[in-house]
Amino acid sequence: MNKPRRRIHARRAALLLAAAGVALAAALVLGGGGPRRLLAGGGGMGGTFDPLAYSPGRAGWFEQAAADGLSHVIYAKSPGGVLAAARRTAAFRPQIEAAAAGGPIDADTLEAMVMLESAGRPDAVAGADPSAAAGLTQIVAQTGSGMLGMRVDLAASRRLGARLAAAPPGRAAALRAQRARADQRFDPAAALAATERYLTRAKAVFGRDDLAVESYHMGIGNLETAVRRYAGDSGGTPVARLVADGDVSYTRLYVDSTPLVHAAAYAWLARLGDDSATYLWRVGAARQVMALLRRDPGALAAQAALQTAAPSAELSLRPPGTTPVLADARAVAAARRSAALVPLPGDAPARGLGAAAAFHLRPDALAVALYMAAAVRAIGHSTAPLELTAATTDAADLPAAARAAHGLADRDRLHATGYAFDVARSYATPAQALALQFVLDRLQALDLIAWQRHRRIIHVVAGPRAAILRGVLPGHGGSG
Repeated sequence: MNKPRRRIHARRAALLLAAAGVALAAALVLGGGGPRRLLAGGGGMGGTFDPLAYSPGRAGWFEQAAADGLSHVIYAKSPGGVLAAARRTAAFRPQIEAAAAGGPIDADTLEAMVMLESAGRPDAVAGADPSAAAGLTQIVAQTGSGMLGMRVDLAASRRLGARLAAAPPGRAAALRAQRARADQRFDPAAALAATERYLTRAKAVFGRDDLAVESYHMGIGNLETAVRRYAGDSGGTPVARLVADGDVSYTRLYVDSTPLVHAAAYAWLARLGDDSATYLWRVGAARQVMALLRRDPGALAAQAALQTAAPSAELSLRPPGTTPVLADARAVAAARRSAALVPLPGDAPARGLGAAAAFHLRPDALAVALYMAAAVRAIGHSTAPLELTAATTDAADLPAAARAAHGLADRDRLHATGYAFDVARSYATPAQALALQFVLDRLQALDLIAWQRHRRIIHVVAGPRAAILRGVLPGHGGSG
């Protein structure tokens, strides 16, 4: 169990974004009940609409989208690759099922936590010293001995760990067994049982499985603070009652907390950092990986190839071979005539989006750009436009377009599909930059985009789920 990583810049971002308050968005659109303002990140407050506003009926959509959107890190960072990590994890399935039988969290979720925490490595240590998170489920020494009743002899653990590092293969197994007796975090069965004890305690506090799992990384106290801020409770009410009365799932807490809505809860989550705030979704992503390993290892290998072929998940969102490429200028012209590519609307500057008048994009990508611009304008409290530096070109002209755009990678062929655009990394104020960071992270977390930071630009690729934002396009209405 990892301690939350507190990031100074995240705290500063949260304070600045929360201080921005609720600002007016630029775009006026026509909905079913008359004109409503797009307030990106506004949660659908009265007189406004937000395509990403939380509602209970959409909870399943958000949960699946978040699990997909946060999966890239598992593919990109799993030691030895995702297939090796998944196979190591699967080897502990009998112990996982035994532990889950006595606790509140099912075996598939516990297995996903193992995959995420240690990639199936019972000797994993998060750092140079075993006082940090260690073992199959990454339990911190103090938590293991103080809260979970585990035997944790740090002196013996350090000594045996040093001997293990220098031991010949024939001695390693005996030393591992000795260390597992001295420090039960390195005993897979003991670690799994302790994790279920933690989750049992957390579920008693929150009354929900999802909040119990989220607390495993965030910490029970930190998650309780987030729930209280979301509910507007200063303390005294049992947190389980707040959860039950407000139907506060973690999906609701996360999606419904932005710099404009439930700003205090958002500020707290941002202070804790993305690793904590998105832990539940990454568990969901790991659960999908393990299920795919059992169902179709070949499909998992194919997905791993797409996820690791670029620094972001862009090729998973828009795979080569199934994503049409505009080969030359004639193909681009034909796509414009058929409205497969659409121009920036004439009121784009009023919407907070600046770009060359000739820029065209696929409708879903344009919807992403307009939503981003609206969010930056409202949250960053800035009238300066978000500047697009590149949009759609054809494959033949890509190298020249890349040089002209000052930072676009020559080999990124997604600019020849219409689904990619670049945003200049030049901001009128720090608040505008922080607002852009919020919307990039949120759209990626919900699997609407993949993005990369380059020296001069932010490169964005819109995925299939970006279609949910089409309500921001001219003539598409404001119902979201």
